Amino acid sequence: MKKIILILALIAPVILFSQKGTMFPDISGKALNDKYIGLPIKNGKSTVVGIAYNRAAEEELKKWLNPLYNTFITKPGENKTFDVAEIYDVNFVFIPMIAGFKKVAEDFKNSTDKEFWPYIMDTEKTDIKGLKEKLGVKDDKIPFFYVLDKDGKILESVSGKFTEEKMDKLEEAAE
Repeated sequence: MKKIILILALIAPVILFSQKGTMFPDISGKALNDKYIGLPIKNGKSTVVGIAYNRAAEEELKKWLNPLYNTFITKPGENKTFDVAEIYDVNFVFIPMIAGFKKVAEDFKNSTDKEFWPYIMDTEKTDIKGLKEKLGVKDDKIPFFYVLDKDGKILESVSGKFTEEKMDKLEEAAE
């Protein structure tokens, strides 16, 4: 029994952090404003990606939306002399990768502030199971967040409920 616990203790960090340093898989789709998005975005900027693989993760994903949006996105019409979003010049994409999303997309769109539409991607022909395998997702009932470098390599990943500590990790990776 002690050997099993020791083995699990040694491999758990490898499993938990196996995404870091790997390339983020290609995903394509349309934003809720009907504009095409392809991930990873290779425009010389880092990218913050949030994914919900299951309807059970959707509510928690929405709790992350405002803090991430307010941190990483410059809002049109704001005339602040200092805006945190100007420091973080990043791409920002949320993906509700929920089976059957096409059927509920209009309801989701109607219940989401129009300001968020350009940053929420409805995936097209993405193999959800394959994506979860590539990213090492074990619990699809929680949301996942990734910071990608300008080439699409994963710099940081966090998952689950929103906390300031997790937000700090994402901000540090985006710097």
